[in-house]
Amino acid sequence: MTDSEPQWHSLAIHGPSRWSRRPVLELYLPQEVASRPFSKIDRVVHLLQGFLDAGRFTTTHVASVSTARSILGKLQTQDRENCTYGNALLRIAEWMSAMAGVPVASLTPSCSLASSDDCVCDKVLPLEMEEELLAKKCFELAAEVIDANSLDVAVRGEEYPIAKKFRELFDYADDVRLGPSSRAILDAAIERGIPYYRMTSGSLCQLGEGIHQRRIWTAETDATSAIAESIASDKDLTKRLLRNVGVPVPLGRLVSSPEDAWTAALEVGLPVVVKPKDANHQRGISIELTQQEEVQRAYHWAIEDGQTTEVMVEQFARGQHHRLLVVGNQLVAAARGHWETVTGDGISTIEQLVHALNEDPRRGEAYTDPLGVLKLDAAAKIELAKQGLQSESVPEAQREVLVRRTGDLTTDCTEEVHPLTAQQAVLAARTVGLDIAGLDVLAEDISAPLMAQRGAVVEVNAGPSLGPHVIPLFGKPRPVGKAILDMLFPNHSTGTIAIDGLCSSADPKDWNQEVLDWLEHRRSELGLKDDQNVGAVTPREIFIGKQHIDLGESDYRQRCMAVLTNPSVAAMLVVLPPRELLSHGLPVPRLDRLKVTAQAVEEVQQSSAMDLWQEVLRNGTNGKTVAGNTGWTL
Repeated sequence: MTDSEPQWHSLAIHGPSRWSRRPVLELYLPQEVASRPFSKIDRVVHLLQGFLDAGRFTTTHVASVSTARSILGKLQTQDRENCTYGNALLRIAEWMSAMAGVPVASLTPSCSLASSDDCVCDKVLPLEMEEELLAKKCFELAAEVIDANSLDVAVRGEEYPIAKKFRELFDYADDVRLGPSSRAILDAAIERGIPYYRMTSGSLCQLGEGIHQRRIWTAETDATSAIAESIASDKDLTKRLLRNVGVPVPLGRLVSSPEDAWTAALEVGLPVVVKPKDANHQRGISIELTQQEEVQRAYHWAIEDGQTTEVMVEQFARGQHHRLLVVGNQLVAAARGHWETVTGDGISTIEQLVHALNEDPRRGEAYTDPLGVLKLDAAAKIELAKQGLQSESVPEAQREVLVRRTGDLTTDCTEEVHPLTAQQAVLAARTVGLDIAGLDVLAEDISAPLMAQRGAVVEVNAGPSLGPHVIPLFGKPRPVGKAILDMLFPNHSTGTIAIDGLCSSADPKDWNQEVLDWLEHRRSELGLKDDQNVGAVTPREIFIGKQHIDLGESDYRQRCMAVLTNPSVAAMLVVLPPRELLSHGLPVPRLDRLKVTAQAVEEVQQSSAMDLWQEVLRNGTNGKTVAGNTGWTL
C-alpha cells in the first residue's frame, strides 16, 4: 500500500468462521480502493512466473510451488477488464503465503461484519493463515508488488527485486513460524485430529485439551527429564554411562589448557577430536587432528565457538557423521551427513570458491534452509592447514579441497542401519533417560556393527532437530512426527475433551440458568473424579466447576483458551451470542454438541444474516449443524 492510499485495518479470526475452518486474517479496504481496476496484472504474473521458472529459491512445503503456479494460472485466465486492486492484492498475498511455506485455499472477498470502530470500510479480503504476523507480511509484500508494477514505476524502468524480497519473506517466516521440528509433530497432530495450541511466541505448544493435554518444545516433551537433559549436556558423563552398558564410545577426557590438550591427545592416541564439553550443533569441534599445533589451536577454537571453558579431547572415530533418532523404545530414522568440499579451477582462491558455493539458494542461516552457510572459521582453517592450504590458496584445476568434515545431514539412511547399532542407539537413549534422543554416530559403514570399524556414538542430544528426517535432500522422508504423536497419545487417542456450544443471546437472563444446569448435569453425566471438572465460558466470565475465574479485560477467545489449557477440565460449554459468531467466528476449534435457542434464531433472522451464521456453525461442526435446532445435537 503506497503512502497515498488509505491505511488498511485487519482482524485475526483464530477459530472456524464464515470463511473457513482454518484461522483467517481479514483485511479491510474501502470499497473505492478494493474495486479500483488494476490493468497491470499481466506484468505481475510475468514477474512472479519468471521467479518460479528460474528456480533460485528454497521452500519449506511440498505444495508451495504447485500452489503458487495454480494461483498465477487463475490470474492469467480471468477477464482482464474485471481484475480489481482488491482481487489482485488477495491473490498475490496467497502466492506469497504459499511460497513462505503456508499454502492456503482461495477465498472470495465479501462485505465486512467486523464490529470494531477502527474498521469502517466496505470490503474484506480473507486470507487463511498459520501466523497472524506472517499473513500481514504477505499482504504488505503483495501491495509492494502491485505498486512496483504500476504504470509510473514501469515508465522509470525500475524492476521489483523479487528474489531479494522473497528471501526477506522466507527469513521472516522462519522467525515467526514454528520450526521444522515442531511443525513435523503438529502436522502429524492435524492428520490424527489432535488439536494444538501455540502457547508462546516461541516453540512451546500444547497438544490435546484439558485433562488429556501434553506439551512439546520443539522435539522435547513434558516427559523429557531435566536430569536426562543435564546428563546429555555433560559429554564426559554421557560417555562413561554408555561405556558401562557396552555402547561404543571414543576414549577421552576433559583438559584444562592447550598443553594439557596435547598431553591428552597422546594418552588416547592420535588422531583426536577437540570439542567443547557441552557441544551442540557441531559448534567448536575440530576433527582428525594429529599435530600439536593443530590440537592447541583447536583448544582455543572450542572455547571461542563453543562459548565454554570446558574442553574435551577424545579419540577420533573414523567415518561419516550420522544422526540416529530414537523415539521411545525404537529407532525411527537415520540421516547421513556429508563433507563440505570445493573443487579448484586453477584461478580462484579457496575463499572465492567457498563464496561461490554459498550462492546456492538452498544455503542460508535460517533453521529452514536445507543447507547451512559454509564458513572459513578456525575449524575450517585447521582442516585446510592439514592439506597445506590457506583460505588465500589457489588450488589447481579439479583438485577437491576438504573444508569441513561436519556438513549438513542431507541423506536418509534409515533402512541401512545395522540391527545391532539400532539396539545400541535405543540402549544409549534409555541409559541417558531421554524419551526422544538424537545420537551422533561416526561410522564408515552404518550397515555394519560399529565396534569392528572403530565407529562410535560421539554424542547424545536432547531435543534433536527433526528437519533432516522430515525433508532430507536425498532419500525418502520419515514419519517422525507420527512416531512422537504415537508415543504421546497411544491407542489412537485424539486428546480432545467434549466442547458444547449454547447459541443464545448476549442477555444473561437467556442463558444464565442453563449454564448452571449444564455444569451440574454434565459433571454427573461424565462421572468425573474429584480432581476433574467441567468448565463454562460466557460473554462475561469463566466457571471451572463451582469456581468463578475473572481474567479482567481478556477477549472471548482468551477465556476459552484458559479453559482448554486447564489440566483439570474434562468438558466445557461455551455460550455463543449470534453477533459474536458472525463478526469473530468461533472462539473454540470446534463444537461437538450444539444447542440453539429460539431467541438466537430470531436475532439472526432480524439481521438478514442467516446464511452467513449457518456457514459459521457448519465450519465449526464439520458441516453437521442446521439453523433452528433447539436441542443438543451432533
